[in-house]
Amino acid sequence: MLRTAPLLAVLVFGCTGTVEDSDTAPTESDSVEDTGVELPAEVLLTVTLDGLPVEGAVVTQGGVDGSQLTDVNGQVTVAVDRTIDGEVALMASHPDARIRAQSGREAEQTIALVSFDRADNEDYVFDRPGTPGGGTTAQCGHCHVTMVEAWQASPHRTSASNPRLHDVYAGIAANLDATECADAGGSWAPGLTAGSLQTENRCYLGTGVLPDLNPTCTTDCETDPVANGACADCHAPGIDGVIGGRNLLEATGTSHDSGVHCDVCHKVESVDLDAPAGVGGRLHIVRPTEMTVTGLDPLTFGPFHDVPNPRMGAVQRDHFTSPELCAGCHQLKQEVLVPGESIDLTRWPDGVLPIHTTYDEFGTSSAACQDCHMPIDTTVGNSSDLGNLFDLVPGISAGWYRDDTVHEHAFFGPRQPDSGFLESAAGLAVTKTVDNGSLTAEVTVSSTRPPHAFPTGEPMRHLVLLVEARCGSEVLTATGGDVVPDYGGAIERKVGGDFSRWTDAQVGDVVRVVARLGGFVDYTGFGPFGDGRFAAGEKGLPIEQYVGEATVTSVDTGVASFDRALPQGEVAYLVRAQGLPTEGAAASGWAGAPGWAFARVLADADGNRMVPHHRAVDVVSDNRILAFQSWTSSHDFAATCADPEVEAVLLYRPYPYALSSERAWGMSERIAAQGVW
Repeated sequence: MLRTAPLLAVLVFGCTGTVEDSDTAPTESDSVEDTGVELPAEVLLTVTLDGLPVEGAVVTQGGVDGSQLTDVNGQVTVAVDRTIDGEVALMASHPDARIRAQSGREAEQTIALVSFDRADNEDYVFDRPGTPGGGTTAQCGHCHVTMVEAWQASPHRTSASNPRLHDVYAGIAANLDATECADAGGSWAPGLTAGSLQTENRCYLGTGVLPDLNPTCTTDCETDPVANGACADCHAPGIDGVIGGRNLLEATGTSHDSGVHCDVCHKVESVDLDAPAGVGGRLHIVRPTEMTVTGLDPLTFGPFHDVPNPRMGAVQRDHFTSPELCAGCHQLKQEVLVPGESIDLTRWPDGVLPIHTTYDEFGTSSAACQDCHMPIDTTVGNSSDLGNLFDLVPGISAGWYRDDTVHEHAFFGPRQPDSGFLESAAGLAVTKTVDNGSLTAEVTVSSTRPPHAFPTGEPMRHLVLLVEARCGSEVLTATGGDVVPDYGGAIERKVGGDFSRWTDAQVGDVVRVVARLGGFVDYTGFGPFGDGRFAAGEKGLPIEQYVGEATVTSVDTGVASFDRALPQGEVAYLVRAQGLPTEGAAASGWAGAPGWAFARVLADADGNRMVPHHRAVDVVSDNRILAFQSWTSSHDFAATCADPEVEAVLLYRPYPYALSSERAWGMSERIAAQGVW
């Protein structure tokens, strides 16, 4: 299991708690000196807190499984394992104090704990994660090499610097130059550059958190907005100074470049699920205030009772192994934020909209987010790479070997293609019926892995199912069945009217026509979309069926001619999609195509759908696939052979086609599942 590598700069500690940076690895002499005194088989250990015996303190021996609790007298008798690898040390953990260790050899010993100050220090400067194995002990990556290396490739690192986040926050299209901006109808004007507080010209286009929530603002809209949507509370939680309520554009340096990083998460002292999401609310941050001769006394919170290294100043907290910690940000119920707009209280009587509900979606599941997104890393000796990178004597400084308890910090998810998360989340199955030259293909999409809805989290994420039938190389003509809804993407959409008139039609484009048959799809979704509170008509999915399509052969002053007569229907889409997509291909418009889609659809006061959540006044539908559930759609084709081939492709999209096109994000297709039957 353990790897070998050159020794890196590590910590040198004495048992007095003093800390120094060193470029030399500790040796055996840094552990307890062998005085020749026989270690006792048992130790009567007394634990005090602020000078008084404390009941219920957790007592462990480093490198030994199991723990004991002190009695009403603050005492416990510990059977000492003298055969362990490394330093023999006892330690005590209490929720009010930093963990402390005792490595003496007496039969009766005392560990004196001191309560930490629960006041938050606004003058504290968050430690930088640093680079794996580099920097000094003031940077996490100096010792926690593997963890920081994994974190660097995670979405948590880019949570504050993601350019798409800043496009939506400021209402800009950063990828457009001045000419492209003018062509798109945007405004080329000066504004703050994310991460630098420097001013430069950029393209203001479409909606955004700051312009939408500060409609009367004329100056300082970006430097000092009245409302900021609380985006930074989760996306940039480590802005130094006041915690919570900060403007995202205040994030510079570590808070911008590192996003959700080590020193932020491990300053979370408690989680209050009844408070607003993010730091300053649900995630209660405590930064150290106490001073020692070397500076601030370190203070961190983590999952283990046996981390006595003074440089960590560790205090154990259960929420690090619970989904509650993740719910600090990945659970958001939101009031209407746009000034002058309101929520329909008959539909949402609590006055809030379910935006992110991953925590609630777990239901009765015993799984924790960490089980999947932070799996056990069996390649490391402990969290500070004991044995696999550092050839140290296990003990108070280096820690002890851990068996299958160290979690990876890559925070795996669908944005990491190598993780396999997306490809394992859903499965496809197809049944075919051929009768009198007509093929009916029923396609079932099943959730196969996540214990929450798929997709979950950010509501702009959605799935698009595409279905194609073939006889050999001939693609069969669709004749009816379920279709991809509007948010599957199109160049233009029309509801009623003249389907030959299009603003942006080009030769070779396709117009797909969809019929609305009346009535609504009665599906089982999350919350009121599945628990009986909403009737079918309130679930927001009108029954739509494929009618037909035609290809544009010419365009004259906005009027298109086609290779065949356009069929009758209620909705039409102008698209440039041809054939099924391949992995990584440029995203295409699939609205109106044979298929289906799964999404939580937010709408704004103007009826626009799949809007960023700061604009939402309603959740109009939510047919995402619940954990281990399935949905079957039906599709009809004209069959020209006895046994047609049916191919189904399930696409994952992180944001809507329309928004990606408007902001020039260059979205690529991601295939979650695919098969041929």
